[in-house]
Order: sequence, then C-alpha cells, then structure tokens
Amino acid sequence: MKKNIIALSTTTAFWTPRLSLSLLLLLTLACPSLAQVKKTEVIGSPTFKDEKVTIRIKVNNQEDRPLMGLEDTNFKLTVDKKEVKFKPKDWKSPEESVPPPAWIIVLLDFSGSMNQVDSGGTKKIAGAINAIRQFTKISGERGGNTQISIVPFGKAGSKCPESIVNKETLDKFLAANDFKLQNNLDYLSSLTPCASTDLYEPLTTAVRFLANTKDSRFHLPENSSQPQPRLSIILLSDGYHNAVNEATDFAALTKLLKKNDKITVHTLGYGLTPQELGVKYKLGRPATRADLNKRKVPEAEFVDQKRLAEIAKLTGGIAEFSGNAERIAENLQLFLNALLGEYEITFTQPNAERGSKHKVQVKVSSQDGEAKESQIIEYIMPVFGRSLPLGVRLIMVISVLFIVIIFGIVPFHYWGKHLKAEAQRD
Repeated sequence: MKKNIIALSTTTAFWTPRLSLSLLLLLTLACPSLAQVKKTEVIGSPTFKDEKVTIRIKVNNQEDRPLMGLEDTNFKLTVDKKEVKFKPKDWKSPEESVPPPAWIIVLLDFSGSMNQVDSGGTKKIAGAINAIRQFTKISGERGGNTQISIVPFGKAGSKCPESIVNKETLDKFLAANDFKLQNNLDYLSSLTPCASTDLYEPLTTAVRFLANTKDSRFHLPENSSQPQPRLSIILLSDGYHNAVNEATDFAALTKLLKKNDKITVHTLGYGLTPQELGVKYKLGRPATRADLNKRKVPEAEFVDQKRLAEIAKLTGGIAEFSGNAERIAENLQLFLNALLGEYEITFTQPNAERGSKHKVQVKVSSQDGEAKESQIIEYIMPVFGRSLPLGVRLIMVISVLFIVIIFGIVPFHYWGKHLKAEAQRD
C-alpha cells in the first residue's frame, strides 16, 4: 500500500505541470478573449537601410499581456494611407527578431521573510533566485544586447547588515549570457536574508538612476539611427512598505514614476494573496494592513498586492502574484515577453526620396477578425546613407558626361587645333 501511495505521488508530481500547460492551452481555445487583440503599438522610431524601412510592433491581449503566437497574415501595413504588401520573410515573430537593447534592474527582496517556504515547499529566496536564473538564461538565448543588474534590497535589522541600493550597486550590469551573472546568483544563494522590507526607497533610487539623461547607455540622442534601449525594473518582493508615512512615500513615488514614463516597472508579489490570508486566518474577508496592527495576520506573511499592482499600472507594467517558485519563474518569462516581445516588419518604401516625409500605421487582427490599429508614426527618409533611385542615378551620370564633353573635351579639341595652326604659321 505504501509503495502504491509513493508511486501515485510521483506520478502526480510528474504530470501536474504538464497538465497545467494542457489546461492553459484548452482555456485559450475555450476563451477566445485571451487571444483577442486589445492594443497594437509601434515601438520606437523606424530604422532604415537604403529604401528598406523596419518597424517594431507590440501587441497586447484583453488581459494587457503580450500576445504571442500571431502570424504574418494577422498584420496589415499602411503607408501614407495606402496598403503596402510585405513578404512573409520580412515579418518576424518576437522569437525570431533580434531584441532591442535593454537595461533591466532586478530588485530582489532580501528581507527575513524570504527564508520562509512557499506553498510548494520551496524556500522563497531559493525559488526567487532559481526563477531569476531561468530568466537570465532565456534572455541570453534570445540574443541582442540585454544587460541585467541583480540588486538585493532590505533595511538593516538586529545583527543584520543593510542591502544598500545606490549607484554603485545598481551599476553592475552584465550581459544576459555572461557567466558572471550566474556566479552572482550563486553568491546570493549562499547568503541568508534577514533585513526588513522597504519597497519605495530602493525603487525610487533605481528609477532615478535609469532616468539620468546624461547617461548615453540609457538615453540616445533623438536623431540617433539606433533604436532607443528598453529600460525596465522588476520588483520582486514578499512584503510591504512598513513605514509610518507609507501614503506620503507612495505619493512621492507616484509623481516620480509619472515623470519618467520611459521606464517600465513590473512587480512580482511572492506569497499568499490577501484573500488566501483571510481564509488561512479565518477573517471572513481579504487581509489588510490594519490586520497587522491588530496582530490578526503575521507581518512576515503579508504582501501588499494592491500597492504592487498600482506601481506596475503607473508605468504600463505588469503586476503578477504567486505563492510558489514555479509560477514565479513563469511570471518572469511573461515580463521578458512584455519587455522584448516585439514583432518586426521590414518593407520597401514606395516612391522613396531623400528627405521625404511619410506616415506608417499597423493594423493587427485577432483570430475572430476583430482588428486594432496602432498609432500613426511619422518618419523622414534619411538624406545620407542610402543609394538614389536608378532613374535619378542615370540622369546624374548622363548630366556629368554631358558637362565633361561640352566643357572638357570640346574646348580641349579646339585648343589643340589652334596650337597646331600656330605651329604651321611659324
């Protein structure tokens, strides 16, 4: 009997993640809204190579999540109010296109509560670090120039050093495929979190660091031919901002985030939801911050899901929440798709002329036929760096030859005849 129970447990553990994926696929088929287009957006400015123009497009579904798995037939391109056809080979999915440059800061909560186990029995800090490890691995496999900085944060406590977040600790970027990144994660795995949570100060410092317009890594000149880098902060925490003046701190953070709208903040809560805490401690309702003061809910278990969601929404980011390590890893993959998951279309500019102005718009249709149009993007064909049309080049060649013949060969011919006549007189 005991062997049968062990065998059944092993089988269940083996099939659970696979069945979850199958159920997700079935849900997608059963709920078409998950595959419907809610928003289509052209990201950044077009890039040019001769008369070829390349644009990048981000598509979100009804849940404001990146919509993957679309085909080239879902896209319609309009240039100067006329449809422009593009070849299937000139369309690339997010998995095929080279990601744009990206600078990602991962703020990792190093509070003492991260030593607790999650709903799956994994210590939270181990689950978080393993999820980040998978995140960096997938980022490296996608190619491109993705730079990642992993920064632990937490306020000092009794016999506990502070995990400081400043310019020096933030500016430790490494390429996603750099082995030193994995070494850094190994080092963090050897430490024991013991600090208390302070969400707003580390996030404020990270936003101001990326917002430095004098740093050419993060902010290219407006006339640059290179795509503007993607700037993102991932805040992973299992706690809440436990300061007395929390509302004032949040108001200041809100103002800062709205001012720096080129920086996207994704938030990832790790723990039990307020609803789950309410059930666990028999509150008859979701847990709130007030329950901490009344000691109805332990501080170490409360995660401020509401504030984390508000922070992400302010920047157009994604807020996720999970109680086990496997889902945390999946959520980080979702953040990566949101940051780098862009479709790419290259098309030939009709009637391309140097310095000419044009407008481009993309319409993306769902499987049910409903379509969403992007904003209209204006661009100017570069004056230098590409060849002129064939007809213009022929006219220029003929004109040059004509000038050489009329003002070079003909005068030289008559000058030679004149010299010869002068010699015969002498």
